Amino acid sequence: MSVESKRRDHSIKTEYTISQIAEKLHITTNKIRFYEKKGLLTPMRESQNRYRKFGEEDIFRLETILLYRSLGLSIEAIQNILQCNKKENYLTHMQNQWMAVNNEIHRLSEIRKSLETVLDKVYEESEEQELEKDFLKIIEQSNLLCQVKNEWKDQWDFDGWARAYDEDVKRDTGALKIYENYETVLQMVFEEVENFQRKDGKILEIGVGTGNLEGKFLQNKYHIIGIDQSRQMLAVAKEKYPKLHVRLGEFLKIPYENQTFDVIVSTYAFHHLNEEEKRVAIAEMMRVLKKDGRIILGDLMFQNKAEEQKIRSTLSPEQIKELNGEYYSYLHLLIKEVEQYEKRVVYKRIDRFNYVVAIQ
Repeated sequence: MSVESKRRDHSIKTEYTISQIAEKLHITTNKIRFYEKKGLLTPMRESQNRYRKFGEEDIFRLETILLYRSLGLSIEAIQNILQCNKKENYLTHMQNQWMAVNNEIHRLSEIRKSLETVLDKVYEESEEQELEKDFLKIIEQSNLLCQVKNEWKDQWDFDGWARAYDEDVKRDTGALKIYENYETVLQMVFEEVENFQRKDGKILEIGVGTGNLEGKFLQNKYHIIGIDQSRQMLAVAKEKYPKLHVRLGEFLKIPYENQTFDVIVSTYAFHHLNEEEKRVAIAEMMRVLKKDGRIILGDLMFQNKAEEQKIRSTLSPEQIKELNGEYYSYLHLLIKEVEQYEKRVVYKRIDRFNYVVAIQ
C-alpha cells in the first residue's frame, strides 16, 4: 500500500458527505465544489456512484482554505501556499496581503476625509455653482495626495543591498563619507529617547533596515516596532535579532492607527523622500503619534539652500554625483513644516551632513 493510500485510510476513518461538511462548516455545497474545481480539495469518491467522501484531513484542509480566504488571499495564493508550506512562502504571501490591506485602508481613509470635507461644504454653501467648484478642488487635492503616496519607488535597491549593508556602512566607501559617525548618530538617537521615555511606552522605528538602531532598544527592554519597505532588510534584521518586532511599511503609508505611538525614531531614511513626500511623511508620523509624543530623526541635512550651495562648491565631481542621488532635508523647511502641528524642533549637528533632530 502506498504512503498516500495509508494517509487516506487513516484520514477517512470517519467519512462525511458534501452536505454534512457544508453543514458542519456553515458554508454552501457550491463553495466546496468550487474549491474542488480549483484544485484546492481532492475528496475521495465512491467507486460505484462517484459520491464525494470527506475525511478529517479534508475538513482540516477546507478549514485552512476558509481561513486564508477570510484574510483576503486569492485562490492562486492559497494554491501556492498549500503546494509549498515553507516559512518563506507563508511570509511572502502574508506580507503581500498585509501591504494590500494597508494600501486599501489608506485609500479609503482619503476618500472618507474627502467626503467629510464635501459634507461640510454642502452644509455651509448656499450657491450650487460654488459647491461644484469646491467639490472638484477637494477631489483634486485628494487625488494628488494619493498620487504622492503611491508613486514613491525604491531607486536605491535596498533589497539588493540588504546583505552587504552593514559591511558597507562599516567600510564607508562612499565619496561623501556619510557613515563616518554612523554609530554616534544611532547612539544619540537612542539616548534622546532614553532621557525622556519610560520603557513601557510604544516606539516606532521607520526604515528599520538591518535592525541596528532597533537592536539597541531591544537590548534595553524597550517596546519597539520597526517597519521597512524592503523585505530583505527585514529578513536580515530578524536574522540578527530574532526577537525584533518588524513589519512591512513606509513613511508615506504607516500601517498603524491614529495616536498609537509615544515615540517615532528614524535614522538614515528620511533623506530618501523628496520635499513633497517629506510633508506627507510628517503628516503620517503626526497621525500615528500620541498628542504629547516625540519624533527623533538622525539623518542627512542642510541648514538651508544657501548652505547646500556653499558645501557643494567644496565637493569633487564624484561627491556631487553621489549627493545628487539623494534628497537631503533643509532644516529650516522641517522647522516650518512641524510648526503647523504645534511642535518645535531641537537639533544637534554631528558633522557636515549628519544631524540628530528632536520634534517635540
